[in-house]
Amino acid sequence: MTPIIADLDVQHLVSVQSLLLDNSLPFEDIAEHIDHFVGVFDRRKIIGIGGLEFLNKKGMLRSVVVREGFRGRGLAGLIVEHLHEKARMNELQKLYLFTETAQGYFEKFGYQSVLRADLPEEIKSTQQFLFLCPASAQAMHFNLAN
Repeated sequence: MTPIIADLDVQHLVSVQSLLLDNSLPFEDIAEHIDHFVGVFDRRKIIGIGGLEFLNKKGMLRSVVVREGFRGRGLAGLIVEHLHEKARMNELQKLYLFTETAQGYFEKFGYQSVLRADLPEEIKSTQQFLFLCPASAQAMHFNLAN
C-alpha cells in the first residue's frame, strides 16, 4: 500500500470523530479544526489522522492516530512529518501537544516535555488545555526551526 495523505474537511468530520472516539482521544472540538486535519487513506477509508490548531506563531499537534490493523507501518510518522511541514509552511515557530500514552514516541521526533505551568498563554487558552485533556497528560513542545 502506498499511503495517500490528503487534507480533510467537513465531509470527513463523522469519520474523524469516530476514529478519535474509538481511540479514547478528544473529539468534541474537532469540527472547528477539521480544515487543518489530514488523513491517510486506504482506498476511500480513512485509516489515520492528525491535525494542527493554529495559535499565532505557535500551534498544537492534534490527535495523531492510526486505525488498529494498520499500525506498525510508519503511517503515524508520515502524518507527523507532513504536519511539521504544513506548520513550517504556515510560519509556525513551535508546536505543542498533550499525551497520556505517547511521550516516548514523540520524543523520537524531537519533542521535549514541558511543565504545564510553563506553557505559553496561547496554549493555556485552548480547549485541549482547559477541558479536553486531563491534568495528567504530559505537555510537550517542538521547535520547528530545527
